[in-house]
Amino acid sequence: MQCPRTSHPLKPVKVGGIKVYISEHSGGVFFDNQVLSNFTNPSELRAEVLAKHLRQFSAPLGDESARVKCPKCPDIVMMRRYFSPLRVVEIDECPGCGGIWLDTGELDTLHENHLSAKEREMLRIKMLEEHQAFHIDSPRRYKLSEQDGRSNLEKVFAIAADVISD
Repeated sequence: MQCPRTSHPLKPVKVGGIKVYISEHSGGVFFDNQVLSNFTNPSELRAEVLAKHLRQFSAPLGDESARVKCPKCPDIVMMRRYFSPLRVVEIDECPGCGGIWLDTGELDTLHENHLSAKEREMLRIKMLEEHQAFHIDSPRRYKLSEQDGRSNLEKVFAIAADVISD
């Protein structure tokens, strides 16, 4: 696999028994699907060790907002999305394999903005309050075959008038 920023080979490294792929040229790191969650809590030793290890390789990159190709699926361009509702770190995620690429310094930023379980719950409640659910009335059911003395054409016009007036 190659670094999506520099095209140099990624180095597989085991941290706490979990394999990640680091770029010694850019300071970035690639996580296989579902692996990043093992490194987001800064109080866990493996997260701290990986962040410290990556700091020695950090190098200024060009345009970090440029789209990159997945190191594991080189024909697929990775999606850009925010890691959390805080919208602090934008990560690159492969829609094919689910792998995640973090550029230099992004793991440190994730650690700086880590939310406790209580803070996450408070944020969830706040977001629910801000985004109140809305109600959509279901359309009325009309039956054209009922015998009420009107022709079907009259009933269609009545339905149209009813829809326009709402």
